[in-house]
Amino acid sequence: MPLPMVHLHVAVLFADASPERVERGSFYLGNIAPDSIHMREGTTREDKEYTHFNPKGDENYVTRLEEVYSTYIQQRPDEGWKWFIRGYFMHVMTDFYWFRSLYPEFVERVTSRDEHQGVKRTKDELGRLYYQETDQIDFNLYHHASWRGDVWHKLKNTPSYDVASRLTAEEILRWRDRTVSFFNEQANEPGIVPTYMTDEMVQAFVTDTVNRLIVLFQSWDPELQHLNVNMGS
Repeated sequence: MPLPMVHLHVAVLFADASPERVERGSFYLGNIAPDSIHMREGTTREDKEYTHFNPKGDENYVTRLEEVYSTYIQQRPDEGWKWFIRGYFMHVMTDFYWFRSLYPEFVERVTSRDEHQGVKRTKDELGRLYYQETDQIDFNLYHHASWRGDVWHKLKNTPSYDVASRLTAEEILRWRDRTVSFFNEQANEPGIVPTYMTDEMVQAFVTDTVNRLIVLFQSWDPELQHLNVNMGS
């Protein structure tokens, strides 16, 4: 999965593309909310897939997700809820695009280098390398994103919502606090130059994903018909 700063970068660009008034605090919180399952003790991989609407092995995933989105967006009339749900489903779709583009490219690059060097890497070793590089990508964004201060302020001052049967408002706020505090700890930064997943690759993914999400959400949500397509970085 892409990590929180990538999700928030997508959210900022999407919000900037909207001529409508965006409830940015709720929207940003929704964009990190699905991973709040990590705050639940004893959580399993199946729990995480449930909060992400079980994307594996479903050829009709996007069509099914549109139906679920429609159900959730209509549960409450207030704008904060609507933007929170838009953010939540945007996170899920960003993950969906990531695992069908950037992640396979990362694996291919690692595998190609390993075969050339005669290295055999275990699945766990590949996972550690992946998170080391994506953690560094997130820290690079944290250090250089001009929007970070505004996003952090809005996240800290935004109430949360229960996502029925999936996550509680308390879990989501705990994940928000964990996300904010994570980048304050220098020891959490790998301190590397990513080799297999670069800042440039991620930036290109973000720009492409924002454009794809604009088109997708315009088809899902009549209130988003006036979004500006073809956003730059």
